[in-house]
Amino acid sequence: FEPPDAALIADEPQLDAIAAAFAQVVDAKSPWTYKHSTGVADISVGIGEVLGFGPQELREIRRAGLLHDIGKLGVSNLILDKPGKMTDEEFTELKKHPAFTEQIVGRVAGLGQLAETAAAHHEKLNGRGYHRGILASSLPISARLLSVADIFEAPRVLDQRNGRFFTRPDV
Repeated sequence: FEPPDAALIADEPQLDAIAAAFAQVVDAKSPWTYKHSTGVADISVGIGEVLGFGPQELREIRRAGLLHDIGKLGVSNLILDKPGKMTDEEFTELKKHPAFTEQIVGRVAGLGQLAETAAAHHEKLNGRGYHRGILASSLPISARLLSVADIFEAPRVLDQRNGRFFTRPDV
């Protein structure tokens, strides 16, 4: 309910800085996700460059990569930091984080499309992903490459969780 004359409008560099700051907050939530969001963003941009994305598309995919896991702020650390396999109930709770991402990012004026892209990082081409079960025909290329980047970045997280460190090649 802030008065309209007191509202601040963020420009592109400020939005980039805000996305990077939120990525640091999300990645600090658990020791297993240290720099994961930045890694996903970097990989996504690299894929986007190879695919010929323009500067604004690359900026948007970087932001989506930085913000894709912001919904994990709504998931208990007892689940995120649990050693070993999650129960079915715990995995059900974890699978809510893309919906939370969409809700959080979608509240920011002008970031509706980015919210949809960021929230689609666990969708699969066959429609068996989560949280919406989107089929390939409805899954934009930006969401697909974000999913690939998240999968590529994930082994570093899983290996740390198992006590082994994995150094992935720069992309």
